[in-house]
Amino acid sequence: MGFLKKSANTTTTSPNQPVKSHEINFTKYMFWCAAVVSISGFVTGWHIGAPNMPQYVISRCIYGTESESPLPVCLPMSDVTWGHTVGAFPLGALVGGLATNYLNSLFSRRVNLIIAASWNILGSLLSAVSVSVEMYAVGRAFVGIASGIAGASAAIYVAEISTNRCRGAFGSFFGIFLNIAILIAQLIARYMSFSYVWRFIWAIPAIISVVQIGLIFTVVETPRRLCAVKQHDEARESLLKLRNHGDIEEEFEAIVESRRQEENIKLVSIWDIIRCQSRRLTWNAFIVVVVQMYNQVGGIGPMSVYSVGFLAKVFGGNTELATNVVLAQAGANIIATFIAVVLIGWIGRKGCMLLSLLGMTTGAVFIVIGAVLDEPERLGPLVITGAILFSFTYCLGCAIVPWLIAPELLPLQALPAGAAMGTASNWLFNYLINTLWPLIDNDLGNYSFVLFAGINFGGFVFLLIFMPETTGKDIDRHDSIAEEKEDDEATPVGSIQLVNEKTDL
Repeated sequence: MGFLKKSANTTTTSPNQPVKSHEINFTKYMFWCAAVVSISGFVTGWHIGAPNMPQYVISRCIYGTESESPLPVCLPMSDVTWGHTVGAFPLGALVGGLATNYLNSLFSRRVNLIIAASWNILGSLLSAVSVSVEMYAVGRAFVGIASGIAGASAAIYVAEISTNRCRGAFGSFFGIFLNIAILIAQLIARYMSFSYVWRFIWAIPAIISVVQIGLIFTVVETPRRLCAVKQHDEARESLLKLRNHGDIEEEFEAIVESRRQEENIKLVSIWDIIRCQSRRLTWNAFIVVVVQMYNQVGGIGPMSVYSVGFLAKVFGGNTELATNVVLAQAGANIIATFIAVVLIGWIGRKGCMLLSLLGMTTGAVFIVIGAVLDEPERLGPLVITGAILFSFTYCLGCAIVPWLIAPELLPLQALPAGAAMGTASNWLFNYLINTLWPLIDNDLGNYSFVLFAGINFGGFVFLLIFMPETTGKDIDRHDSIAEEKEDDEATPVGSIQLVNEKTDL
């Protein structure tokens, strides 16, 4: 991988002169910090993938209902109720995502990650020891709140500790960890889907979050955040440690100067963005919302949470084949995410999103064609190909780019509000799609993925025209809000130039 070619330990201009920090690709400590923070992605992925396998054990009580302990063997519920219960996770994440508008302003990045991990511990334990459907749903909502907070906070943290050269690669860690977790959770859930044993599936992420809280104390706070609260000495020490004691003077001065320019500018609220206080800022925030929306709206939820049931129906009730296809998808997703680490620096953020959406459109079409034609022996491989292509290409762009885009398009004073809007968009559509999927599947049957083919192709066209490329962008080189207002006043309303002007922010 290109960003691993050299580190600060090997990049020096002379034995006595340290390398300038903006020339550094990465350091071991930067790598460690990004990895620790991205454990949040692992926990999020776990909660996305875990419900898929044990659904019938939990909801349909296939091993009976007689219990020999205070905890019931199962939690009987209909498929619709199961959909709402599973949907409590993204609904909680929607709340958590909106809360980051305030949390990322009030608290440091590390504190927000500890808050998220604490919510996850509470929610995971509630689900693990639930004695009713309501208690299980509340647990799912709490881990959703954790994921909503962690998604925005981890993305901002990684962006703020990384150099321009490695931001894309480190930003992909969240998606890598998430997809690895989905695979591991589904593998473990496959062999733990029995009476009582299924409860341990939800205890595991609580343990992981406890470990993460301990590890967070080994990473530094971001220099940008420390400068924003005028802790300049601490910010310098943080940057020195992140850059392996390279020459940080130019980079540190840029960070301080950027924060100085923002001192007289009040923090931008969600309402300020909605009412177009700065039209270009509002447009960039809208792009963030759309890109984050396509992390979920394209159909990856049903493909992750309900895929065993849907594919088993397509395969004429062959649950074992459906399960094997789902596990193959999860394995392919991990490969795709590692490929995306290279692609994101080669073809850029926009290129990855376009490739991803076009591939998902094609995969959805393959699924529909193979499912609706009454030749399962001949067209079954087309469904399998379509399902794997759908998930594989999702991981090339839609799984990763949304977690990178907000810090690259929005200045610091608008970042909490813009990131909260983007994260809320992500989880809102996760909730809507996952909750409505049983109804969509019931009404459209094997034609269900026609809907996602249309949605993904529409996203491809929109982003092709309007999405700016942000690869390699210096996140401390945003124009101030005042400069944006001047540009807005000088630009005629409705001008196409307004959309495209300075899109390399």
